[in-house]
Amino acid sequence: MTKRSDFFKFNKNIITAFSISLLTVVLYQNISEGSFESSLQRTSLESFLREDMEDREIFRQDVEVLVGMIIEKDNTEAGELYILARQLKNINEFELAGKVYQDIYNTYKDELDGDVMAEYAQTLFLSGGRKFNNDIDEIINSSLEKNSLNPLTLTLKGLSELEKGNPSLTIGYWQKALPLLSSKKEKDELVALIEVVKKRKNQ
Repeated sequence: MTKRSDFFKFNKNIITAFSISLLTVVLYQNISEGSFESSLQRTSLESFLREDMEDREIFRQDVEVLVGMIIEKDNTEAGELYILARQLKNINEFELAGKVYQDIYNTYKDELDGDVMAEYAQTLFLSGGRKFNNDIDEIINSSLEKNSLNPLTLTLKGLSELEKGNPSLTIGYWQKALPLLSSKKEKDELVALIEVVKKRKNQ
């Protein structure tokens, strides 16, 4: 049996193998099997994860209650928490995703790799009005200590330095991230941003 903390040492690409229905089945087995209320919440979560933003609101209250229950449950597995956090993040529900990532971070901080920390930092940044703060900076720095070659962490670190008025550091972090990006589109976009910062720096 794999230790709960060891989940984060695996290749996270396996997450794509999990369907929404599997996620909800596993979660509800650990919450309150058989109750009518939990059945309704399960349906709400499935719909919430599938619907467009406009149609999502009718399920939000049930899902918010469910997320709170999952976080408070002592025996929810690390993998289940991570799948839920990723699902919420992927549909741009950053505030809800941040709550789940926070629980993962608080419980497994020492075992987490830099990749999960980077996702958590990004989620906090996006849910907080695209502004950095001391907590986000601390998570980014911890992520860099765990993995100095994570392109998301390097991109966030560069953006944080730009907000602090350190464009030279921004350029350095982003240039380090460039060869680590997986797609040409991402690279082209970052190159364009580097050029913009260079021009601003030289004005």
